[in-house]
Amino acid sequence: MEQPSRIDHMKRGVIMGSAVGVCLGLALGTYHIFRYGAGPRGFISTLGQYMATSAGSFALFMGVGSAIRSEEQPKNIMWKQHLERQNSLSRGFANLPVEVLEGKRWDRKIVGM
Repeated sequence: MEQPSRIDHMKRGVIMGSAVGVCLGLALGTYHIFRYGAGPRGFISTLGQYMATSAGSFALFMGVGSAIRSEEQPKNIMWKQHLERQNSLSRGFANLPVEVLEGKRWDRKIVGM
């Protein structure tokens, strides 16, 4: 099964950002209309403008953010092996050799590496 591409991640971010933006625009637009009135354009037009503006802003930022944060799987097998080696080396103290005592003190052997 193939991993989703960066574009797929970006699409998902745009959809989520739009949904959040519409909800926030509805809340803020309603508050603005109750507080200051609908104005000359009317209730629906003012509320629609708030919702569209908020949805567009959130969609842009969520789309860009999710595209930046997405991780594509390497297609080159040599690159994949290199990344696996880097991950195994970056474990810190987990790669240090360990002395194990077996029975008597002079029967030491080094495990690891």
